[in-house]
Amino acid sequence: MARPAEQTKSQSIVAWLAALTIAAPSLAQQGQQGAPDLAADPARAIATAAEQWLASDQVDTRLLDAAVLACRKAPKLAVDWLEPQLARTLKEPATPRSKGVQALCTQFAIDYVNEQRATYLVYVGQYDLLLRLQPYVGDLFFELLLATPQWYPLTFRWQLVGPLRDLQVRPPSAERLDGIVKIVEDLDEPEELRRALAAALWQWGTRQYAEAVLQKLKDDIASGDSEDRVNSTLSLADFQVLLRDYKQAANAHRSAQVLAKQNRVPLRPVAWYAAACVHALLGDVERGFAALDECTRQLASKDLDESLRLQLSMFADDPELALLRKDARFAEMVARVVPPEQKRVDKGAGR
Repeated sequence: MARPAEQTKSQSIVAWLAALTIAAPSLAQQGQQGAPDLAADPARAIATAAEQWLASDQVDTRLLDAAVLACRKAPKLAVDWLEPQLARTLKEPATPRSKGVQALCTQFAIDYVNEQRATYLVYVGQYDLLLRLQPYVGDLFFELLLATPQWYPLTFRWQLVGPLRDLQVRPPSAERLDGIVKIVEDLDEPEELRRALAAALWQWGTRQYAEAVLQKLKDDIASGDSEDRVNSTLSLADFQVLLRDYKQAANAHRSAQVLAKQNRVPLRPVAWYAAACVHALLGDVERGFAALDECTRQLASKDLDESLRLQLSMFADDPELALLRKDARFAEMVARVVPPEQKRVDKGAGR
């Protein structure tokens, strides 16, 4: 993959990080010890750990890992500290302190994306916290996507697309758009990455690639056996969500449910969960609860394969379900999937 000619302020620090043999996920993500205790004063703990790293010769990555770990434990406070520090680096980018701040910001941003992915949640505005670290973080993510350094796994590039769509609301430069188009047109690239970038290009005004994906999915629905048609319809719904066309996504989910019922193809809990999210985003409370009801009934079954279960935290934290959480029925349905031992703990916690 050719490196774009456009240079960014993040490129020198990325090269320096490679020399320090920092990779994603970092040692901090693996539970590196050494960060100050955040219990009493997390803001002070972040500043202390960061200053220890900045005051060092910036060779011992354990100090960087400790600072990143402190930031990861309190991301909003970390951005409070990083934002003014990063602004100062623009005035003196070559000083050791500036390079240290950029190294810390780089690893924090990468780890923040990894941790968000670990929640299994995907929603618009998920990475808005990083807007305060612009343009540095956006430049960094574009470089990791389009001129991927050896220390960053190629298989992680698709994880950058969601953050970039939150950070880059308007179309990026023509050079970056060209780089993205080259990936989308390269059939050797992973399909998941190509589809995610096609949706990003749709957001930025270039719609032909997303339209091609839509047409292929519709062609797939018209062919194949019953199960393939159901799965292709669900894939269409998922892609419509990527395009943020929730009305069409809801239509696709209803079509998948009809096809599944007619052909006796079981839908997995995640399909009902996704439908509940889409209906909730559209304000369709009743259809949202109908989907959520089926999802939680399946999850409550002792016979359900463990690989098909969803994390309970998704029901509590997913902002796309916010409308449904306001209704008493939500708690009643979710209570079905709470493990018995957790119910006993929750009941005793109020004594």
